[in-house]
Amino acid sequence: MSSWRHDPEAAADALIVRSLDDLTVAGRVLLVNQSRSLPSAVRRCGAEVTVWNRRLVAGSAHETWPAASWPPAGPFDIAVVRLPKARDEQAMTMHAAISVLAPGGRLIVYGGNDEGIRSAVPVLEGIVAPSEVTTLAARGHGRVLLARRSDEGEAALRGSLAAWRQVSRIEIAGTPRDWVSYPGSFAAGRVDDGTALLLPVLPVLLPGMRVLDYGCGPGAIAAALIARQPAIEIDAMDNDAVALEAVRENVPTARRILGAGVADARGRGYDLIVSNPPLHQGIAEDRGLLERLIADAPAHLAPDGCLQLVVQRRIPLERLLGGHFANIERLAETGRYWVWRARLSGA
Repeated sequence: MSSWRHDPEAAADALIVRSLDDLTVAGRVLLVNQSRSLPSAVRRCGAEVTVWNRRLVAGSAHETWPAASWPPAGPFDIAVVRLPKARDEQAMTMHAAISVLAPGGRLIVYGGNDEGIRSAVPVLEGIVAPSEVTTLAARGHGRVLLARRSDEGEAALRGSLAAWRQVSRIEIAGTPRDWVSYPGSFAAGRVDDGTALLLPVLPVLLPGMRVLDYGCGPGAIAAALIARQPAIEIDAMDNDAVALEAVRENVPTARRILGAGVADARGRGYDLIVSNPPLHQGIAEDRGLLERLIADAPAHLAPDGCLQLVVQRRIPLERLLGGHFANIERLAETGRYWVWRARLSGA
């Protein structure tokens, strides 16, 4: 079995670390979507390392990597980019990295063939001189691309987050409205089917209720709750700093929280924690965040509060919820989704 199919992150890490000797890494280096081992490997080359991720990433025991919606200004001599898994996010990430390079600075992009690394070539050729784009390495099922910032592509460079702002027209709580999103955000420009099933069966909201929208994305659930009851206090949490920039416009009264777990809200006594929870880290399914949400929620709910989730039917939630909540009920379902409500009290 290809290592790219079995463990793409380990395969990508091995590919780029093996390629460092061919890169002559020096000066100021920006690492984007990096693995845990890459920063130390680049530092051993004598370079000054800066890390940028739009999503929170768990670092090593001695290092934490926060998230930001756009990379620091630099300028950097080299940017090394792990190709994002979301196809619509790939171009934005490459533009962002090139925008903070010094003139003549090098952009290194690496990833798997199945992840779309080949399609990165025409994207790069649209923002630098085509002659400045080469394949540095092609090993197994992955590639390392090299591009150099040039004057030729400057007019096409979209070098700010605002340049990627998308506005669509969607319906929230029965009312059409403008909706802001960015590439790579969950359900960008639409209300996904799971959220559409969840919203009609949410509990009655009263003024002053405290609500946490966990994994909020651009804010569809939070916006619908505010439309239904403007006097609630709502926190919108996501690990994606770019998604929270959309929330800032879509749900301006929400408190935006960059976090990966309920504890990051630093709040207790929520009357409702609601979520269409993330189930993927990149391409692979990862139920870790869902399981952590269910385990942590009871400590942050009011005594009569509830956790309400929409998940795909194949996810066996009943036993997991039963380990932490006294009262569990299934409220709605389709051929693909279930909506669950869990309460601390058995009443």
